[in-house]
Amino acid sequence: MVTSVILVLISFVWLALAWFFRKVRFFHVPAMMLLVVFDLFFPVYLYLTHDWWQRLIVHQEALSFAVWSHLILIIVLYSLYVLQIMAGRSMMQTQGAEYKEHQHDHAQQFMGILIVRTLVFASGALLIVPAGTQ
Repeated sequence: MVTSVILVLISFVWLALAWFFRKVRFFHVPAMMLLVVFDLFFPVYLYLTHDWWQRLIVHQEALSFAVWSHLILIIVLYSLYVLQIMAGRSMMQTQGAEYKEHQHDHAQQFMGILIVRTLVFASGALLIVPAGTQ
């Protein structure tokens, strides 16, 4: 579990770097694409490295509110990523007042992504079972 937490914290540092260099498009776009890919495949990593059958089925945690709220937050995060990509693509294809409108949408969606990503991390951290208690 320590590796999972460290990977997520590194991804938050990567997100901060992408935000800090948001004016440098040739860095910002690939950095955010890499972050989205990380967030898409992180559940696969967790699935491959943990005994979910024991945890979710045998211990019946699949019915817990914490697991379902975490899952719904992940779905919201993926939805925000889709909207963010759409706004970013629109921003790249327009100029002037329309560009500013898409830029504003993109910035607002970033705030949503930051909040939801933090909540996903926090809810995932709450689901960590301390060593020796399983």
